[in-house]
Amino acid sequence: MQILKAFFRFYISSSIHVALSVVSLLSLTYLKFEVSPDFNLYIFVFLACITGYNFVKYAPVARLHHRSLTQQLRIIQLFSLLCFLGLVVNSLFVGIEVIYFSTVLGLLNLLYAVPVYKRNLREVPLLKVFLIATIWSSVTVVFPFLEENRTEAFDVYWSFELVERFFIVVLLMVPFEVRDYPYDKAYLKTIVSSLGLIRTKILSMIVIIGLLLIRWLIFEPDEILFYVLLYLSLSYVIIISRLNQKAYFSSFWVEGLPVFWLILAFIFFSDIFY
Repeated sequence: MQILKAFFRFYISSSIHVALSVVSLLSLTYLKFEVSPDFNLYIFVFLACITGYNFVKYAPVARLHHRSLTQQLRIIQLFSLLCFLGLVVNSLFVGIEVIYFSTVLGLLNLLYAVPVYKRNLREVPLLKVFLIATIWSSVTVVFPFLEENRTEAFDVYWSFELVERFFIVVLLMVPFEVRDYPYDKAYLKTIVSSLGLIRTKILSMIVIIGLLLIRWLIFEPDEILFYVLLYLSLSYVIIISRLNQKAYFSSFWVEGLPVFWLILAFIFFSDIFY
């Protein structure tokens, strides 16, 4: 049992879970738009997520307390280094457009953690959640089309998918902002600290209803049940979010919602169920 608990903690702390969530959103795009899945792109995105997230989470700790790092953090450091080396090798097998785009997103990730003129992007009010949403939506919606050289397919439907994915990730971050609110420094302005807990939840519900209405009025009606279930699950975790959360409510259950959505997508969009 202790071994299983240690493995689970490593699974969460090493960002494997969040990487699987991003890959699930990437798979959702492949399924919905009937783009041929690219195994190399899957590996690239998975390794890039682990490398980027662990750098942001652990670089400040390693810099300040490098002599007193726990064994688990040292293992995560080694794991992250191996993922980075794998990412470098895998970059030889993805398109140059993906590399260019990834370089820009990677630079944003770097500036988020590394101070420039004594300040990093994390300290810019309200930026954190929108920066993460920009990176996630770009990677999971734009990358498949870049790899397939299908950028000419950028129509109204695809454009809305990109915008909707951005807002879905912003909403997915709300439980995390609620969890971190008591621990964020006063100058780290977030949505929750700016609007308050109740107003944030009300605004989240308004955004969800608006996105669902657009789906229902403009796009394919046969997809509406999938999005109803997606937004119901998202609404539920936002509504029940509280300041004093259980240990893995956000980091496992909320972060794992994209995996649940992918299972739903297989049921609604995959030919294997017909």
